[in-house]
Amino acid sequence: MVQQDPPGGVEAGLLPELFWRADKASLDGQRETLRWHRGLIAMLVVAALIGSLPGPDHKGDSDIKPLFSVAAFLVAGYFWSRLRRSNPQGRWYEARAAAESVKTLAWKYSVRARPFDGEAESADADRGYLLQVEDVLRAFENPEIVPPGSVPEITEEMRRARADSLTARRTLYLRTRVEGQRTWYRSRAESCESQAVSWGLGIATLIIIGAAAAIAQATGALEVHIFGASSAAAAAIIAWTQLKQLRPLAAAYQLAARELENVGNQLSDLDLKAPDAELRWARMAAEAEDAVSREHTTWRARRAFPR
Repeated sequence: MVQQDPPGGVEAGLLPELFWRADKASLDGQRETLRWHRGLIAMLVVAALIGSLPGPDHKGDSDIKPLFSVAAFLVAGYFWSRLRRSNPQGRWYEARAAAESVKTLAWKYSVRARPFDGEAESADADRGYLLQVEDVLRAFENPEIVPPGSVPEITEEMRRARADSLTARRTLYLRTRVEGQRTWYRSRAESCESQAVSWGLGIATLIIIGAAAAIAQATGALEVHIFGASSAAAAAIIAWTQLKQLRPLAAAYQLAARELENVGNQLSDLDLKAPDAELRWARMAAEAEDAVSREHTTWRARRAFPR
């Protein structure tokens, strides 16, 4: 997951403050990660481009171009040190996992999904929800993600949604959570696939240019060492696409969208007049939320960034 758009509408009013803090930390970490990586890659390409320029016309003449390459390498080293020292990528991933964990718990509580099923006003459900949010606070103890003093809370919108009828809760969950998330996954899958294709074409173009330049240089028709610069640019694109994880994300988003479509169909087919409708809803809604959040569980596993 490259990023998660800020929730809007009904969902924005439902989510607790802890979600918004973690969400902001994730977006800040993402922006910092991409900024330093862009600078690092750009400086390495600049150094390669400078190195591809022809040398002085006469042997023994001074040539200051290598000094510019050295400067580009030094700037690249600075960007790399910032990535190593502040670890924004780890903060990006970890904060996203924290935000989505809180969002999942909030939705389960609001629609009375397991393990928070039962009556609308339930001390056990309230206590269980707050305890699980406290577990999230302990799991993500980085002060840049969860500021000291953060406490679990149940918003008024969560309580209001929980007090609604089963019909209202199902409508809210299907329209706001399931369909909204499915639409987001599908749009992100298409975007990632489109970007992957575009970057792939760029790599192919650079390879062709580099090969043609190498042949021209071998025959003496070209003095500029374009082959090295094009190779560096192609490597830079590969590094960038690996950072963005476009292909894996597109596949993961497509799978999540299909799962949510099946989940939505199952929830829509639930007979609300059946005697055990609430019990079945609690189970199916919990399974639906697990399907929504399954993709987010990978964030914690990918959070580590070498120091």
